[in-house]
Formats: sequence, C-alpha cells, structure tokens
Amino acid sequence: MNKEDAGKGHVRSTKGEGKLEDMVEYFSGIGHPHPISEAVQDLRQMMLSRGFDEVQTSYFLPLRDIRQLTGNLYPAFMDSIYHLSWLGVGPIPPNKDVEMELLKKFPNLDQAELWNILDTIDDDTCGEDLLRTLVRELKITYGDAISIMNKVPELAQGKIVYEENTLRSFMPTSWISTLEATYDSGSLPIRLFTVASLFRREPEQDSRHIQTYNVLSLAIVDKDIDVEKGKRILGRIFDQMELNDIKMVVKKYPFPYFERGTEVEIFGGDLELGTCGIVTGNVLEEKGITSPVFIAEIGVERTLMHKHGYPDIRELFFPQFYSSWNLTDEEISASIRYIRKPQTEYGKEISNAILKCYKESAGDPDVKRKVAWKGYLVASEYGRFLVSEERAAKIHVHGRPAEVILREGASGQGLTGPAAFNEIWVKDGEIIGVPPDLSDKMEGSGAVKTNRTFVKGFARSAAWKIEKNIDTGHTGKIIDNVKELEGVNMKLNSKAFQYILSHKKRVNIRGPVYLKFLFRTLDQPENGD
Repeated sequence: MNKEDAGKGHVRSTKGEGKLEDMVEYFSGIGHPHPISEAVQDLRQMMLSRGFDEVQTSYFLPLRDIRQLTGNLYPAFMDSIYHLSWLGVGPIPPNKDVEMELLKKFPNLDQAELWNILDTIDDDTCGEDLLRTLVRELKITYGDAISIMNKVPELAQGKIVYEENTLRSFMPTSWISTLEATYDSGSLPIRLFTVASLFRREPEQDSRHIQTYNVLSLAIVDKDIDVEKGKRILGRIFDQMELNDIKMVVKKYPFPYFERGTEVEIFGGDLELGTCGIVTGNVLEEKGITSPVFIAEIGVERTLMHKHGYPDIRELFFPQFYSSWNLTDEEISASIRYIRKPQTEYGKEISNAILKCYKESAGDPDVKRKVAWKGYLVASEYGRFLVSEERAAKIHVHGRPAEVILREGASGQGLTGPAAFNEIWVKDGEIIGVPPDLSDKMEGSGAVKTNRTFVKGFARSAAWKIEKNIDTGHTGKIIDNVKELEGVNMKLNSKAFQYILSHKKRVNIRGPVYLKFLFRTLDQPENGD
C-alpha cells in the first residue's frame, strides 16, 4: 500500500491470509445457547406452527397510553415505569471565563465564528452534527473540536429534557396501534404474537423480580372471542408447553383498559405467570376496531421457573454470577441431546442402516469396507430424495444409484475402534462414557443410563450430513479419539451445562473411536471424501 492509499483510509483485505489450522480452535465444537434464548425459540416455533403471525411492537409507548391502561391506578404504578428523558443543550450565553480558557488553548481560534455557531443551537441540534460543524466551519481538527465542546459547560453537561414517552412496561398498550394497522373485519380471526422484552423499575431485585424480562404476548381479534374462549386457548398453549398446576383467577384490582370482570391473572402454583383479558370497547372504538380483542401475556422466565424448578430468576438470567440450581442424575441424563439428527424418513432409515452395519461388524478388525445402504437418488418436481432399493422396486421409481459405505478409520481397527459402542452414563452429576461390558457395574452403583452411545451419535450425524449434501451426490465424515460430547454429536442443554460448570463436575467420555463413512452416487469416485 502506498502513502496515497493510506491517506485515503484504504483497508487491506485479510481474506485468504494465514492458515486455517491456526484458527480452527476458535471455530470448533457447538456452543451452548442461553436457556432463555432456547425457550424463546421454542415458543416462537410453537406459535408459528399454530397459525399465529409474528409481529414486532415498539419499545417506546406514549405516556397517555399508559394512563389509559392504568386509569386511576396510575399512582400505584408510575414509580415502576421508566419515564424517558435525554440530555439536550439550551441557549448558550457568552461566558468570559470560557472565552479566556479557549483563547489560552487556541490563540488562533475565530471566537466570533464559534459563538455564531453556538447561537444556532436548539433542541433539535445533534451533538455529532455540531462536532462536524465545528471542524468544518472553524477549520480545526476533531480533537480540537472535542476539546472546545468539553470546555463549554452547557455542551459538556447538558440539561435534562423530559419526553412524553415511556420504556415498554405493559404489553396491552403496545398492541393497539398494531391491531389498528392490521384490522380487517373481513379477514377474521386475526391471530398475532410477539416475544417481547419489558422493563420495570424494580426498587429491589429478588428471586422473583428483575428489571427486565421477556413475555410471550398474543392478540386475537374475532367476533366470537370472549374471555372464556381465550382462557381455553391459553390452556392448550400451556399443555403444549408441558406446564401443569395452572390457575386463572379474576384480578383484584383490574385495569380500566379491560372489560370489567375479564382481566385474569395466571398462576403456576403460587408463581404469577401472566395476565389476559378482553380489551374494553371504548379503547377499540377510538381505533375503528369493531370486533372483540383478547390479549394475553405469559412470562418466559416465570414459565421456566415453574416448569424446571429454578429457585431464583437471577440464576436463570445470569448463571455466571449467581449460584446454580441442583440437578439430579436423571435430569442431567434427559438434558443430553443429539446436535444433528436426520429430519427425513430416508435419513432416519440410513441412520438405522449405519448403526446396524456397525453392530454386525463390531469386533472384527479384518473388515475394511462395507456397504451399509444402497438405493437411488431420485429427482422429482418436489425436489431430490433418496429411496432404498427395496422401496424403489415397490413404488417403481428410478434414479442415480447411490450407496453409503463404511470404511476403516484407522489401520487394524476394523470399522469402529475400541470405544465406538461406549455407553454414556450419569453418576453423581458427572457424565461418563464406559464400555458396554461395564453396564451391570454402573447400574449396580446407582448410575443413570442415557441410552446413548458414541456410534448412535455418529450414525445420526452421518445421516443428517447426507440429507444436507443430497444435491452434490457425495459427502463423508470421520471421527477418532473422542474427547468431548460434541465429538460424538451430542451436547447438554444450557441448564445442565451451567450446573456442571458451577459444581466443578466432569464430562469424561474419552475413548479411541475410528468411524468413517462415505455417501456417493455411483458416478462419483469412492475416494471423493
């Protein structure tokens, strides 16, 4: 790069520089998502699969909407709402002390022009725009302009400007503008949902209260919707979320935003999970909505606390800062999941075929290669798919011949290696991989069997990889010397992962595993992996 290029701020490309092996440790394995993020994703998929459309609503709500929601209850809630303000700049009168300071530091500064610029400042002036104006009009550097701004008290300190806006703390008020925009009496029912963050100024954060939290909020517009039907809909949602001990009771001090007697509080045991109700007709008429509206909000973190027994909402949000919950060996066992698994019927068939072939060849070091599955790669108007030879003969389809081959992963080890069939057990909070001949000993010690093995994880990963590479007609994979769960296509959910970290438990599943597969259509070379 020459000096002229450098002066223009050109950035040198780093694409292709360095060796991949120098960076592979930063891009390997599978990361652990936060449990709240996992829950949000599950809720989104659940609502989408039930025909609800997802929307986003504003983080900022006019104070008049909050007053309409709370009515005469506003004094009880106003101190828990974040009323927004910002630091602005008012009129800047001449200041002899400031002028003298500036003269000492910048003797050549055109002070008359500076004060002309400062005289133009009003409530709409942006600090960054002012910075650029000073640089441009005074012919000074950005560093000097910043220094000047810091010496003018009105610029350095600002004044508080209060807005008629609040940070979202109640979902019902944020729904009305969205419903007004989407309402069509000829297209009922309207079913919308959002997973939204709410903000409350909790004076003290404790095991059940925190200053920001998430809710699943839904709105249904329909001529026949009422609170009883809405409660039944929520009941179905709670069933799908596998939540029990749910109670719904009429709120003791309801908001005037809802029809009298329709605002309901939702409890899981003694823990409040959310609210629901029918919006009052007065609010709807103002927006031209002539059909009833049912609105509900369910706390994401509260449902996790109720379902999984989290004792403290802060542990759920910030497990890195707060002491962790206790898990049983059974709960840890249930938390182990396959990272990748086949999604199609033919993928599941291939996974089973791979596993069966490995079992048939186990312990035979002389087997170097074996076909686990044979069939055809078929192209149709619905896309590409694989079909076994037996199935193809029954339904009379044809395509490119394809096969899944298992091959020796290390010389003299056969198709598997010594640890391929190791089973995963949980004992006293620790995850252990042991050979199958130690199953009786593990069971006798009180350990919990997960019914997962190294080779099962590999078979599922291989089938998933074949599904993803069906268009190319070839792919392969090899693993050896397993050191962690991810190496055999498994992971812990976030809750169990945090438990093991915080309690200094071990995951010990090391073992020599040599598994290798190749998928190919017969017009592809076998060494194509």
